[in-house]
Amino acid sequence: MKYSKLIVLTLFMGLISCEHHKKTTTKVNYDDFKTLNANFKLTSKAVANGVLLDAYKCEEKVNDVENSIPLSWENVPDGTKSLAVVMYHYPKKDDKTEINSYLLLWDIDPSVTQIPYKMAAKGTWFMGGNKDGTAISYTSPCSRGKGEHVYNIALYALSETPAALPKKHSLNVDYNVLMNALGTVKIIDRTILTFIDSN
Repeated sequence: MKYSKLIVLTLFMGLISCEHHKKTTTKVNYDDFKTLNANFKLTSKAVANGVLLDAYKCEEKVNDVENSIPLSWENVPDGTKSLAVVMYHYPKKDDKTEINSYLLLWDIDPSVTQIPYKMAAKGTWFMGGNKDGTAISYTSPCSRGKGEHVYNIALYALSETPAALPKKHSLNVDYNVLMNALGTVKIIDRTILTFIDSN
């Protein structure tokens, strides 16, 4: 009888552990988040009329690293202590269960207003892994399939840098890790740049 209770308790604790693991690895996105401050805007010289310019597609890889897209923003909300950037794409149309990420940046000082071309990994902030998780790098859009492919770059104004994120570049930080970390702090505002890459 004593052993039966022990087995039941062990199974119960294992179930709780599994449920907790599921919660911490849940995919998070904020597509329904509406920008609160209309003046908080993100732009890129690589995008014209909502379309990615050819010069910024399929960047050449050098040691698995690609040149990053130029970004700039304005009117960071009051109270912002940290910024984060996430570039992502849904490879399957009308299906948001699968997400590819192309740029993951965090701990950007709110005084920063731009990241020049090729400089995403060279600032005082930190970068996560590329789309395939093989290098600390940006991944440039290089759509092979026919038709239009929609990409999003989201800029988050945060109350603080999430404590769960490392204070260094890390290949261990993928889309899920970063988005779950953002969910642990107050998101003051978010602005988004959406563009199309087409073949």
